[in-house]
Amino acid sequence: MNRTGLVSKFAETVGIEKASAIVDDAMADLGISGDTEIDDTDAQDICDIIQHNNEGYVALVASELRVQLAAQERFDALLGNIPNPAVVVEFEQREPYVKSINEAFADTFGYDQTDAVGTELRTLLAPPGADSEVIRTDWWEQTGQSEQEVRRTTASGEIRTYLFRSTIVTRDSSQLEGYGIYTDITERKRREQQLKHQNERLDEFVSIVSHDLRNPLNVASGRTHLLLGDIEDAAVREGLQEVAAAHERMARILDDTLTLARQGRVVGETTSVSIEAVAGDAWQQVETGDATLTIETDATIEADAERLQQLFENLYRNAIEHAGAECTVVVSAPETHENGFSIADDGPGISPDDRELVFEHGYSTNSDGTGFGLSIVQSIAEAHGWSVAVSESERGGARFDVRW
Repeated sequence: MNRTGLVSKFAETVGIEKASAIVDDAMADLGISGDTEIDDTDAQDICDIIQHNNEGYVALVASELRVQLAAQERFDALLGNIPNPAVVVEFEQREPYVKSINEAFADTFGYDQTDAVGTELRTLLAPPGADSEVIRTDWWEQTGQSEQEVRRTTASGEIRTYLFRSTIVTRDSSQLEGYGIYTDITERKRREQQLKHQNERLDEFVSIVSHDLRNPLNVASGRTHLLLGDIEDAAVREGLQEVAAAHERMARILDDTLTLARQGRVVGETTSVSIEAVAGDAWQQVETGDATLTIETDATIEADAERLQQLFENLYRNAIEHAGAECTVVVSAPETHENGFSIADDGPGISPDDRELVFEHGYSTNSDGTGFGLSIVQSIAEAHGWSVAVSESERGGARFDVRW
């Protein structure tokens, strides 16, 4: 704020002549000549002198103005230290004009304060053909803070993508100012585009696997079962039964592979779900034989209920496959204050050397297993932001600890 600005503030209360005299007297007390350029720190000192030399409204205005100048000084310091390009604008007929920029803005876009200040922001940085209207509508049609993706030309002439966060504040009871920060998200957008292309190729792969492999497998399996119904030779029947078993295992591998390919490490909408309810529902979907289930927790968690049930189903199948059809499976809460749950059985357990390997795709100690069940478990856990680890249960079996 310069001398003219100070005088105008006090003139609102005491008139232009008296305001000029008050400001000039305070400047003289501080040894500041009338033609000297003053900064905000000088202006605060001038207001401090005026407050002490006057009473009533003049002192009150001086006090309030000093507080405003101190706040503006702190804000300017903060703006200057923001690592992202930042801009302050004023509005003329709802059009944003640059009032101030930080050093990061100047370095990134190649404009110094002299070039930028007073320029209409909508056209300052927008590349040819870009929708410069977005900033104006974003500021005026949203309430509170808002953000938009915009494409802007940098100092090197490169067009990059930024997330522009903006807000409007009211200063001095009537004057509107806008604040905006540009965060470069160009690399993130490129990665998103690459991921989109990868997902499209993955969808194509899934379609091929699902259709072109499953159809001939179904034909082979169907023909095998027809032959089993017609052939009485024991040796031939035994061979066909092995073929049928191989077809069934191939079908399970196909199903598990498609599950991993389609769902990967992504979950849908999460809600508050009961571990007891989901664990019980999952038990009903698995061929459990004479195995028994005990649930020792009534906790609720934020999860995708369908994916969580799939996690339980795979751990149940793993327990029955390795611990036997008469095993006992226990779902419990951690004994410590950790967040999570555990699924334990009373089978032979998993040796320490194999505990890291069991989550790898295709790893299985059972010749009939697909080797994908525990890999799916880990994918579901990590998609929720959880971890899963293997240890030994109290009864010597395997225990899978899910934590977050």
